[in-house]
Amino acid sequence: MVLYFPLFKLKEKVTIFFVILVLLASVYFYLNHLQQSYNSAQWSGERCLSELTSIKYQLNVVTEYKNRIDKLLTETQKAHETEKERCKDVMDSCVAMKQQTAICQSQFEDLQIECKKVREDYNKAIMELEKMKSAG
Repeated sequence: MVLYFPLFKLKEKVTIFFVILVLLASVYFYLNHLQQSYNSAQWSGERCLSELTSIKYQLNVVTEYKNRIDKLLTETQKAHETEKERCKDVMDSCVAMKQQTAICQSQFEDLQIECKKVREDYNKAIMELEKMKSAG
């Protein structure tokens, strides 16, 4: 039995060695996994920061473009209002001209009627004058 006992210790030593080896391998693979996760997270963070910078630049460009469009819209609206006011003035002037034309037309017709009466009176006066000359 004395010979068998040291052999049992050797098996125990091999088992302990094997367990330690498995534990060390597990720790190594776990640390390797953590390193890869850290590297992946770091790469993702850098990528995220890069994309954030790019989006910030794009936002600045879009904001600048929007401001230019707003300014152009404001200028266009002012020009439209000015043109609208000018058009209103022209329309008012046209209405006034129409009214003035109607007044002038009415006065012209009145003058034609008056001229016709004067001509008739003149013609009557000439006929009476001729009658007087022939009678006298």
